[in-house]
Amino acid sequence: MSRFNRHPSREYSEFLDVVEAYADADHDPGEDVYRALADALSERLRERFRRGWGLDEESDTACLRRVITGEDECTCSETRSWADRERETVGDRDDPPHAAPHSDHAELWLDDGDPVLYAMHPSGLEVASVSRTAVGEDGQQRRNGWFDVVDVAREWGLEVSVMPVSHYHAFSRVCVVLYSPEWARRWSEK
Repeated sequence: MSRFNRHPSREYSEFLDVVEAYADADHDPGEDVYRALADALSERLRERFRRGWGLDEESDTACLRRVITGEDECTCSETRSWADRERETVGDRDDPPHAAPHSDHAELWLDDGDPVLYAMHPSGLEVASVSRTAVGEDGQQRRNGWFDVVDVAREWGLEVSVMPVSHYHAFSRVCVVLYSPEWARRWSEK
């Protein structure tokens, strides 16, 4: 018997024994049981994410601006200084940003070749530090990054979803998804 299965199969029980034994053993940094399971599941979780959102493929360059404007390519590196990139950390921009605030391990996903969904896999947005350049009028270098993400979504007319399981690292991160409400309506009608 297990917590979730009154009559587990032999394979299930053997798997639990192997995982428990691995978790109890000493390992090099970065090879704990959570990392091992995340590595084993990452491709399956990524494919589940892709299918669940009805996406075709991932773009080579993650660019939030493309989701906002519908542009075919990212031209942000040609137009943004390091100070502009730092201000994006807290959503302080007058034109569409290349990245969402506190973005980490970002992805841009396409539907029929169109940029429709920006996903990122942050950890610890509850307390995020920003550089002095990115500090706003409040002068706070330590901020709640969730407010910055929600503010930039509101500013650019995007929806925000939080997936509790990240396909980047299933046990240490969440997946934050930004997308246009228009695309979401079209997608839900398919």
